[in-house]
Amino acid sequence: MKKSCVFNLRVSLELIDRLETEVKQEKFKSVSDAIRQYCDLGIKVESFKTSIKDPEFIKSIGELKQTDGVFQWIETLTDEQTDAIAYALQMEKEKRCSTRKIR
Repeated sequence: MKKSCVFNLRVSLELIDRLETEVKQEKFKSVSDAIRQYCDLGIKVESFKTSIKDPEFIKSIGELKQTDGVFQWIETLTDEQTDAIAYALQMEKEKRCSTRKIR
């Protein structure tokens, strides 16, 4: 049985409006469901960002890339995992772009 608890969370009305729009588009069952899923995705992204800094992970991806195995590896991932990877890559790209503009 999964543990769960109720807690208060202060968020902007703009964010609630965005979440309600996604609920209306039937991406989520409810605003609470959207918050839970986005929190879960955020945790997975942070975990992935940590793992991509691991030299062994980088080495294994490099080996896969050389043999086209990376595409086979991606096909084994769930939609959530590929979304997390895409999100992490987009965040890194945006960070690099903003760093270049500052200099």
